[in-house]
Amino acid sequence: MALALTHAEQIARLRADLRMGVGVVLVDGAQSALVMAAETVTSARLSDARALGPALLAITARRAETLKARAYDGDLARIVVPKDADMTWVRSIADPSGDLNHPMQGPHISARDGSADLFRAAIILCKQAFLLPAALVVPLANGSELAQTHGLNSLDLTAVGSALLQSSPLHEITAARLPMEVSEAGRLHVFRPDDGGEEHYAIEIGRPDRAQPVLSRLHSACFTGDLLGSLKCDCGPQLRAALKQIGEAGHGVLLYLNQEGRGIGLANKMRAY
Repeated sequence: MALALTHAEQIARLRADLRMGVGVVLVDGAQSALVMAAETVTSARLSDARALGPALLAITARRAETLKARAYDGDLARIVVPKDADMTWVRSIADPSGDLNHPMQGPHISARDGSADLFRAAIILCKQAFLLPAALVVPLANGSELAQTHGLNSLDLTAVGSALLQSSPLHEITAARLPMEVSEAGRLHVFRPDDGGEEHYAIEIGRPDRAQPVLSRLHSACFTGDLLGSLKCDCGPQLRAALKQIGEAGHGVLLYLNQEGRGIGLANKMRAY
C-alpha cells in the first residue's frame, strides 16, 4: 500500500529519533541491536540500555586513533563500555572538543569478533543526523520484540540495502522573483528532498540560455562566514563575489546547498572551530 513508509522515510524517522535522544533498533539478518546516539542519550536511557546486555561504543577509526584504541574493523572501532562508565565517560569518548579536559583516557578495549555492520550503520545514521559520529550499541537477541514493546522505530538493513547511503531526490517546491543589490532580475527557486531533509536553493539571475554554458557557482552554506563575517573562512566574500560577477554578466545561477560544514552540521563545525 502507498500508506506504508518508504525506505527513505524510515531512515529519516530514525535520524530524527537519534537527534531527540531516543533509541532505535537495527536488524541485520539474525543480528539486531539497540542504538542510541552518544551525543544525545540521557543517563536514564543509558542505564536502561545497559540493563539489556553489554554495551559498546562505535566510533570512527580516526577517533580511535586519537584515543589509542584498536580499530579492528578498519573504518571503525567497537569500544567496550566499562561497567562503571557514566555519561561523562561516553561524552568524553565521543566528543573530541573536550579532550584537553580528559587527558588520561584509556586503555580502551576494542571488540574484534563478529560482524561490524550494525555498528557501521549506527555511525552512518549519527552522521546523517548531524550528530557526533559515535553510537552506543547494545546487541540484542530479539530486537524486533524490544522495538514493539517500547514503541521504538526499527530498520531492517537487509531490506533497505544501499538506501542508507543514497541521497534523496530533490523537487522544486516554489519560485519567486527576488530583486537583489547585484541584479533586480533575480529569482529564487526552493528545492526539497523526499526524505524531509534540508531544503536547497537556486538563485537565478536573468534568463540564462540553457543551450549554452551557464555561469554558475556551487556554494555550501556557511552560517559563520555568509552571515556573520567569520575571519576563519572566506565563504562570505566568495558568495558575494560570485553574485556580483553573475549580476554583472546579466545571467547565471548560484546553487546554495544547505550542508553546513560540508554536511556535518553547525554544532560539529563549531566543535572543530
